[in-house]
Amino acid sequence: MLSNIFLHYVLDLWFTKVLQPQARGQLHLVRYADDFICMTQYKDDAYRVMYALRERFAKFQLELHPDKTRVISFGEYEQENAKRQGRRPNTFDFLGFTHYCGISRRGYFMVCHKTSRKKFRVKCRAMKLWLKVIGHRATVKEWWPILRLKLMGHYQYYGISGNMRSLHRYYQTTRRMVFRAMNRRSQKKSMNWSGFQQYLERYPLPKPRIMHNLYTLAPVS
Repeated sequence: MLSNIFLHYVLDLWFTKVLQPQARGQLHLVRYADDFICMTQYKDDAYRVMYALRERFAKFQLELHPDKTRVISFGEYEQENAKRQGRRPNTFDFLGFTHYCGISRRGYFMVCHKTSRKKFRVKCRAMKLWLKVIGHRATVKEWWPILRLKLMGHYQYYGISGNMRSLHRYYQTTRRMVFRAMNRRSQKKSMNWSGFQQYLERYPLPKPRIMHNLYTLAPVS
């Protein structure tokens, strides 16, 4: 909350009142808490914004993250330019997603999204740790409803258009971890994979689903 209030004056208003009027082309800012991206129409504007941001932040004893801050080309012609230059198309991570350039079924440019590798690993480690801890503190019957809620929470955030593959991968990884956790309760293996599948038929876990349609902005029923 404090970072939002602070950056509203340090960044948002300054960006709108100072940087945008000076830009040669279009210039936009998207920010969430202390994470943000700037979009410029021209390359020279991008470097001017980078320089101005460093000066502005230094004035308030802030600095840009050295590993996360970079200028990249991105957009409708990125794939074509990358192919001509012999490199991979640029992507960027923002708010837990990797954003990359793609083509729609009708052949039009579109921005695609998938769960970032870093966030996927973090979420899997968190689930593994939770299963390890809860397995010693409660019975399966007690923690199963919580597991269902955790999966639904994951889908609610990451369930956006085009990200079904990542959702399905997280679901399958979680199922394998749950299978191991249930067998870990006893020194002797108590359930094979076939038995676990039968258990899931009786007590199903929520399967991956797209919760947010970004391309039509229509609610997913």
